[in-house]
Amino acid sequence: MRSSESDIQSCAECGASVYPEHVESGKAAVIDDRLRCPHCLVDYKKTHHTDEPRFVGQATMRAPGEADDFTPISIDKCSSPKETAVEISTIGGESFAGAAALHDESHLKRRLITGAPNATRCRTFHAKLNDGAVGYLNKHVNDWADDNPDVEIKFASSTIGVWEGKKADPHLIVTVFY
Repeated sequence: MRSSESDIQSCAECGASVYPEHVESGKAAVIDDRLRCPHCLVDYKKTHHTDEPRFVGQATMRAPGEADDFTPISIDKCSSPKETAVEISTIGGESFAGAAALHDESHLKRRLITGAPNATRCRTFHAKLNDGAVGYLNKHVNDWADDNPDVEIKFASSTIGVWEGKKADPHLIVTVFY
């Protein structure tokens, strides 16, 4: 049902239009006898340090990420930058010091899962967009799979994107989940 202009109200704080659908769904609400739009409602909650202000006959509204059922997670401190590095194989681009350290899986705690559809780990390969680099990418992925018989590839994804280096070049990016 479409709202008529007479049904549209204004936010008492900022003057924004508030449609009846906003009030019915709880995105907007009347608090302390003042109609508040979705943005002002979130601001009110923040400034009054309350998750549940007293609404007058309206459902509560939560902003994305505002739910209180999330529990914080702890992040273990790593002893070296190698342990936090993303596993990347460079093909057809510039090489960098310590590339071999990126492929060290000795710090990983979760064991590989075989015989199940779920992936445990991933490895990302990339190559410039030319025949030679893409051919070498194929060889590199196949050699990696042959050299790791304990790896059971679950699925892979590919995309074209700009890879930052000395120059920002378009690359084929392949992520293998295993």
